[in-house]
Amino acid sequence: MSEELRTSETSESLTDALLQTMHQASGEVLHQHAAKVGLITHLLAIAMGHDESEAAAFAYAGTMHDVGRSAMSDALFGKNGVLNAEEVTEVRRHTGHGAMLLEDAGYDPDGLVIQCALHHHERFDGTGYPAGLKGEKIPLVARLVAVADVYDALRAARPYKPAMDHETACRIILEGDERCQPSHFDPAVLQAFRDNAEAIRRLWDPVS
Repeated sequence: MSEELRTSETSESLTDALLQTMHQASGEVLHQHAAKVGLITHLLAIAMGHDESEAAAFAYAGTMHDVGRSAMSDALFGKNGVLNAEEVTEVRRHTGHGAMLLEDAGYDPDGLVIQCALHHHERFDGTGYPAGLKGEKIPLVARLVAVADVYDALRAARPYKPAMDHETACRIILEGDERCQPSHFDPAVLQAFRDNAEAIRRLWDPVS
């Protein structure tokens, strides 16, 4: 997986440009979300037995998972209220937008970064998008990032919701509510999350 670290000067400049685009398009909220998802993804990967090189590659992909949002309206993602059917369809396009942006920037279509951007909203029970993949047909990087993404989305304040405490976010992920269910996540990743919940809390809070 070392090629996914993208250490060449060219790829670093492409990455910097993409991250700058994300920051300019959606501001500090998306920038902080990307950073936190990367940190949590790294922790989960290490907890599941992956070595540092693998964990770093997963984490890097995690920081890029929402790059497709840079091509979409901030008003749509920050809407205070229920999205209509047309808006839901538009929001769901951000995964494909991200994959296209990354491929245009030179990333491998079959590599971790694009697979993460494309599939981080798939669900383990097959009810996710864009492809409705189920179980281990979902790339592992996307299964890791799915948990990290939901945790940070629950914890962080948004225009349409207040911040949430760690305990409530964990309960929702592990027990479920109207927003998500445990069946949405890889059981092995969910167990790593459960076993390392306190470490995740400590990791998240300092960068709040």
